[in-house]
Amino acid sequence: MLSFAIMEFQRTYLQTLKERINTPRKFIQAITGPRQVGKTTLVRQFLQQTEIPYLYVTADNVAHASST
Repeated sequence: MLSFAIMEFQRTYLQTLKERINTPRKFIQAITGPRQVGKTTLVRQFLQQTEIPYLYVTADNVAHASST
């Protein structure tokens, strides 16, 4: 499991995400939206509270390619 600092403020959609993840489905759950609205915080809070297996992938720290 990922180890994150404890976050006291819970994102608004945390309960909705928990319900969706716990609903039987046959596809990947992706969290998308505009930059800096709390998606990463939401997912990290969820992962702290779950015991289900997961793969966490983020594009937050992708190095920028430069062209010459």
